[in-house]
Amino acid sequence: MGRCSFARDGRRGLAIALSLLSLLSFPSVVGLHAETYAAGGVATSEVQAVSTMDLTGLEAQFGQVADRVAPSVVAISASCTPIEGDEALQSAALNPQKLDAFLSKTTRTVGTGFFIDADGFILTNEHVICEAEQLWVTTDDRKVYPAIVIGSDPRADLAVLKIPASGVPVAKLADPNHSVKRGQWTIAIGNPYGMAAEGEMAMSVGVVSAVERSLPKLSSKEGRLYSNLIQTTAEINPGNSGGPLFNLAGEVIGVNTAVILPQKQTNGIGFAIPVTESLLQHIELLKAGREIVYGFLGVTVTDPTDKERKNTGADSGGAKIEAIEAKSPADGSKLKANDVIVAVNGQPVKDSDAFIRIIGRSTIDQPATLLVFRDKKQVEVAVTPKKRPMPPLAISRETQRLRWRGITLSAVPQNWAKPGEAEMQGVYVVGLENPELAKKLKIKQGSIIKSIAGHAVKGIADLQKIIDSLPLEDTPEFETADTAAIATAQQ
Repeated sequence: MGRCSFARDGRRGLAIALSLLSLLSFPSVVGLHAETYAAGGVATSEVQAVSTMDLTGLEAQFGQVADRVAPSVVAISASCTPIEGDEALQSAALNPQKLDAFLSKTTRTVGTGFFIDADGFILTNEHVICEAEQLWVTTDDRKVYPAIVIGSDPRADLAVLKIPASGVPVAKLADPNHSVKRGQWTIAIGNPYGMAAEGEMAMSVGVVSAVERSLPKLSSKEGRLYSNLIQTTAEINPGNSGGPLFNLAGEVIGVNTAVILPQKQTNGIGFAIPVTESLLQHIELLKAGREIVYGFLGVTVTDPTDKERKNTGADSGGAKIEAIEAKSPADGSKLKANDVIVAVNGQPVKDSDAFIRIIGRSTIDQPATLLVFRDKKQVEVAVTPKKRPMPPLAISRETQRLRWRGITLSAVPQNWAKPGEAEMQGVYVVGLENPELAKKLKIKQGSIIKSIAGHAVKGIADLQKIIDSLPLEDTPEFETADTAAIATAQQ
């Protein structure tokens, strides 16, 4: 097996956000009749011939899909250090060459994303943006926009970005109730090796090789959950990560995420996060800057063997408990090592991956009933999932940041509002690097900026849009509120 990873090139100048390589495995088409034979040489089925005319029509279909969906796909460029100057934050002052000049002075990462909302919201992988100080996207028609992170979920490897634009073309997400099947066509469009950083997204074609794939080693190494993935032969190169995987109807069926690197004995194999109801819910939460919360029990589970099922009395499926973490929600419950869990709150557990996903979606701090088999007896065990400890990398409304003219700004903490009142509007001054500018603008660390140049600022997204429209190097008037005065008023 090849290595599965998304490595970064740490050299100055360019770092690839998903350093992956996959060779396109294009299925061959038989020109006449093909027969398959069972033992003894007896024909068991017949594959209908595909005419040259059909292939020409398929070629035209690929081109039509690319032309229709490419405008909804963006190339993502990220700087690992801040870029000074208003020009880097204003779309009217940017083009691909100007952006390249900025990024040539720093370490950059590249990736792909796609529009999920006409107001400029973009979905991508969290690992594309997790080390970024500043972000930009380039559209298929060569327009460049500054971007900010609205929300991210490291465990699911998803992030939502925002650009100061509206009326953008949106990628259509496939119906999650229509299952993806092995053998159907797939189209990957994105930014391989950063080649689309100047516009015109690149396209590759393949098929669905398999569904419900898991990458446990990569999950453990990266602290993420890579399960229930689509495996595809569509070529996924470094820089494609976070981009869409389309079907032949031009609908997004997955988010390109990982690959097994090619070895001498095998081509690369690409994987995509499928479009499911859970993904759609994640998108809405991330767009709102909400924290993604996962249920946690503290058990290590594996798929039981037939012998282990027989010993416990379980018929099929299930997840076997290998170990219970000390001081976890499961510790102190009636769960035991070697138990085979077959249902959670009445929902059947197909395997260990399914159990992890079910617990992750469970409501925290509310008892869950686990149906387990132990010593050929069926036992119900009540255990209360708690909030899964997450790394401090996740971005939500509380941790959104935008750096402008040496001022680091964030959303106003929600807990500053009085009980029963709506959340406070404005942006909060987290840090100041230029004391003279701060004095001139009459702001200080802890100030809340309510408006800029007469425009109300409700949050970071509003601030981004206002900055994008200001004249270069203009010094606008700020309306502020002092946090000390707010604290006094709340007492």
